[in-house]
Amino acid sequence: MTRSLGQPHTFTFSSGVGTGWYFQRGDGQPVVEARVGTYRDLVNPVTSLLGVQAEGYVGTRDTAFDGGGRIQVVSPYMRLGVGLDYNLLDGGPTLLLSVHHPIRRGGLFGDGSVLRVNYMPSRENSFTVGLDVPIRRRIPMGKTRARRSYVPLTVPRTEPVPDPDPRLGLDVPFARMWDAAHWIGRFIVPFVDHDGLARREANERFAQEIMELRARLRGGPSGGSGRTPAEEVDAFHDALEHAFSIAVGGRPLVPEQVNDLGMKTATEARRILLDEVLLPYDRLLGQVKREDTIRDFGARARGIFVRWLHTESGIPESRFDTVLRVFTGILDIVEDNRATIHEAWDDSRFVWLPLQYALRPEEHDTQTELDRLLEKAVGETFSEGNQVSWVVNEQFQFELSRMIHEAEDYHVLWSHDFRGYDRDGFPDEMSYRQVLHSYLAAMTARVRAYDRTGKFPVYMIFLDEWYYQVNGARLWMELLEDPTHHRLDLPRGFEAWEDSIAVAQSELREAIEESGLLQAQKGQFGEDWLRELVRVHVSVTNPGDPSFWSRGVIPVLGLPDNLMRDHRKIAFYDVGEDDPYRGEVVYTGAGVGEHYASLAWEDRSVLVRGPAALGVKEAARDLLLTQGIPHEEIPYHLQPRPLAPEYPARVRAAAGQDGLVRALEIHNQTGFHPKQINIAKALLYTLMPPGSVMKIPDSLWNSSFWGSMLLGSALRGGRILVIAPSDDNAPSSGFAQLGRAQELLYRLILSRELLGEEIASAGGLLRVGIFNPQREVTDIAGKFNSVVSSLDSIPWMRDLYDFRPSVYDAFGDVAEALQALDGLPPGPSEFQYEPEPKLHMKVNFFASREAWEGLMSDSEWAPVMSEYVQQRAAQVLRRPEALSGFSGTPEATIDVGGHMVRTWLERLDEEAQERVVFFSLMGSQNQNYRSMIMDGEVAFVAAHWPAVVPYMDLVSIVSQSRWFDDPDDLAELLPEYSEWRRRLGRWIKIAL
Repeated sequence: MTRSLGQPHTFTFSSGVGTGWYFQRGDGQPVVEARVGTYRDLVNPVTSLLGVQAEGYVGTRDTAFDGGGRIQVVSPYMRLGVGLDYNLLDGGPTLLLSVHHPIRRGGLFGDGSVLRVNYMPSRENSFTVGLDVPIRRRIPMGKTRARRSYVPLTVPRTEPVPDPDPRLGLDVPFARMWDAAHWIGRFIVPFVDHDGLARREANERFAQEIMELRARLRGGPSGGSGRTPAEEVDAFHDALEHAFSIAVGGRPLVPEQVNDLGMKTATEARRILLDEVLLPYDRLLGQVKREDTIRDFGARARGIFVRWLHTESGIPESRFDTVLRVFTGILDIVEDNRATIHEAWDDSRFVWLPLQYALRPEEHDTQTELDRLLEKAVGETFSEGNQVSWVVNEQFQFELSRMIHEAEDYHVLWSHDFRGYDRDGFPDEMSYRQVLHSYLAAMTARVRAYDRTGKFPVYMIFLDEWYYQVNGARLWMELLEDPTHHRLDLPRGFEAWEDSIAVAQSELREAIEESGLLQAQKGQFGEDWLRELVRVHVSVTNPGDPSFWSRGVIPVLGLPDNLMRDHRKIAFYDVGEDDPYRGEVVYTGAGVGEHYASLAWEDRSVLVRGPAALGVKEAARDLLLTQGIPHEEIPYHLQPRPLAPEYPARVRAAAGQDGLVRALEIHNQTGFHPKQINIAKALLYTLMPPGSVMKIPDSLWNSSFWGSMLLGSALRGGRILVIAPSDDNAPSSGFAQLGRAQELLYRLILSRELLGEEIASAGGLLRVGIFNPQREVTDIAGKFNSVVSSLDSIPWMRDLYDFRPSVYDAFGDVAEALQALDGLPPGPSEFQYEPEPKLHMKVNFFASREAWEGLMSDSEWAPVMSEYVQQRAAQVLRRPEALSGFSGTPEATIDVGGHMVRTWLERLDEEAQERVVFFSLMGSQNQNYRSMIMDGEVAFVAAHWPAVVPYMDLVSIVSQSRWFDDPDDLAELLPEYSEWRRRLGRWIKIAL
């Protein structure tokens, strides 16, 4: 039997007890009651906004029997109820007011229980106080969210360290460290989220911040030394090494003078600072810290440093106190800058301590160094030997169907969206096709093979309840949970769909009847066992549970955690510990629905086979555990088991093959749980070496925090392309989302205008593009022509890509060949709702200077580009048959350019190869605060060189975007909103 959470019930039940006083003509009588009630929501249950509760109660009033019934309109969100109480002794109804409060997160006793006060003003202020407890819930209340809404940090008591002898002159290097550390903090994450009473005032404050940075960079009377961010880092570490050299030697040293023992001590101090303070604190990025401080981590770090001093350092014991005082002083500097950063952002969730406090630039400029830092940061290990393919737009629908059919042991669809109804209110056709041609067809095929295989796959679907309710997924989930007996009831006009489903169900029942083994097992285990076997096990997660409250989403107002959703989108099958290459997983931004198969949807997914896919089993298991399913009831195929003895050997053998990549998967868990993606992105944004290229297209570009980090990267020499959709091309086009995006992107363009000279002198680039294509998503020839045209007409873009002249000449031949293809672009899609293409991509692409410029100079780009665009054109031509029943010619998964990459890398020496740094992050995460703080997200991280597809694919997005030099021009594609809308967007920015 496979345990699942099932679907939420329309009616929920509770029981309770209460005691109080009943007043009549001034006399008070004690009251005791027991009650049983039922509740039904009037709106989406996840909002906890409004519902109806009916209950009956029995008890005593003084010594007499008492009883009656109540009906109320209840708002769990407001924690209030109002209704009528009909009492048998009184013989009539009276006004009832009630308060329902969980007291603490998860309920009074951790089971969703709430304190309840009933008040009847017309009965002389009679009242009862008691407890209500949820009963008969498949998903236990009070168990589905984190018990704490914050991370508890403390300020431990530590023994003071004596001040050093002032004659040593430690105040000089410490003054230099304090100064450099302050500017490192400001340069790595410049604060760009200034506010004011009006837009103009806010932008003036922001401009003042930028001018202060410029003054520091340029130097002069008001700017001090005139140091670049890299020079600030060097100055900090030079002073740190100088301080330790003084301390271990016990005598003053002239500035910049160091000794070997001081250098050794500084190296160890930086290692401990990184491992025990900076990384542990930064792992909490996006989480609320109660008592925001590093002192907790610092106390542990100091203890480890003391142990090293005594056991390994070789420093004379007489100097221990002075050396420890230097280390403690460094912790004080870090803590002081943490407080400064917190004050700027006014929120502990956005405090990032620069890892440059422990790292020099040369310690994070190779692939190996960054790989190891990333592994330390997220607590996961890269695996070799992964097969990765790029899945484009509507191809995901076909891949999902293929995976359902290929599953032998199990299949999981983990999505926020399985549409019951389309935007016009009709049953969703893509969901219908997946139910009919994928699930029902696959189940029938597996039943027909059952007598031969002896096994039936466990099909599982995980859906977040908010989207389940909003999109009416119950329509299809009830059918999938009971495919042999449920009768589908669709609106008038969809009789043909009902007939097709009925025929498929009949074929499934017939296959069951014809299976001798199933019939024998049915006789042994019963009909219920059979119905549990041949079905899809649906788990609707993150149910509405108003017993979890916090004040960290929208200031002042307390809101239920229900606002925090699981936004992950994953499908996988047969991934296990026996064979790394048997199952597959697809990480995607798409769900199941017509609009995801629209010709207007610009999206990407990544298809993975290999050891990196194994992490998805653990993630799915963790999801079910957080939803209240105990360890022993986790579905069999998701349970942990040891790797097969031959598993590592298979990975090692595959790792030597061409086209396999190094990769890992990471998650932001829903709500107040850990956020691995946050630290991974922040680490790469702030540590990629100068000259690196970062392309970050996203549909929800409104996080000022991420924008700040990328501005800091540009100041250090990064070449940054931020791409957001226009008003017309945004999938989520609410004024609050677009208003926040407009404000952020305006400031990034203004930053480029004010700091252009400084960014250019560092070798950096900061460009903001608004995706606003003039052609359809499927117009492959037109899109390629726009690439050629953009490279020809936009100087900075031509400089960035810097193809050889022969490559530009060959591009014309590719364009001519594309024009000769028939049938491009195709006619309108049957799922075409959007008048304009919608950018739904969620990609973070990173390449170091050596990776970018070296490969861009290769002469083989033209044939590789030709192969890519022709494969994409062929996909478009095959699209109708591939989506009609998922039985046509399979869509090609693209993996081109591998030979060009390998040939180029082989020409490099070992040291040059190490400086070829590549990362790509793909998955469900957006560049907004929701993805950073509230929602469950997934990212697949590929390192080294999987293929050149991201290069080619993203240049198309770049060429279809309009790039702005003047921030005031941005309003042409992203208009400014009124002041009250701007203020509202800022107030609720975490929820956008």
